[in-house]
Amino acid sequence: MRIRGCVKEGAELVYAAAWVREGRRGAALYVALAFRRKAEPIQPRRLLVVDLNALHNGVVVATVEERRVLRKGVLRPHIAKIEHLQRQIARLDSLCAEREDGAVCSRAASTKSRLWRLLRQWEDKTAKKVVEFAARFEAAIIADVPNDNSIRKLKEGKYSAEKKALLNFGRLRHRIRELAERHSILYREERLYSTICPVCGAKMEEMPDRRVKCQCGFEAHRDEVPIAWAVKRFHELITPLFPP
Repeated sequence: MRIRGCVKEGAELVYAAAWVREGRRGAALYVALAFRRKAEPIQPRRLLVVDLNALHNGVVVATVEERRVLRKGVLRPHIAKIEHLQRQIARLDSLCAEREDGAVCSRAASTKSRLWRLLRQWEDKTAKKVVEFAARFEAAIIADVPNDNSIRKLKEGKYSAEKKALLNFGRLRHRIRELAERHSILYREERLYSTICPVCGAKMEEMPDRRVKCQCGFEAHRDEVPIAWAVKRFHELITPLFPP
């Protein structure tokens, strides 16, 4: 039985619920059980830096160890498809409000559901990849998450309606944290700078194509700067997670 297998693997029961539901053939009893496997947190040897940006810029992931970056990459959803669905939704919502046409309103709701499913599938897939990377490299996850004020300013700024939806990465953040906890991978949120120079600490000039430049000579793509900060602060970031 599945329950017996969970117990043999060292899992403990953390949630139980039972309810009765009436049906055509009479009442039926339903039972829901949730198990959690007991596991010691993995001792991290490296850091997996996850820079959560507006999704059209992608989620930057980098594996860092002392004094160097092992590998890095960018995970992006299907931006063109998301923006296409957003435009459809805006047009159908406008027609629905104008005509009060049930068929049009139904199409608007259906298109919103398609967009919701697309984003959720990508979030689940991306969270799984991040946690798999952390497990493979024996790394603790350091998530660089913009503060609420920064996101609010972006939403109130020049972003188009299509791109504003790509600022909503709260569920992705929670999925990564949830999966990390489930797999006993240490997770921590830490603000890593993207416009402060990791060499001299000065405010950098923002240039076209999301590049930044400092008077001291340091220059990089904006998404590379948090990684440089993680390399610089490696011992500080990893020590509180797993003291020697």
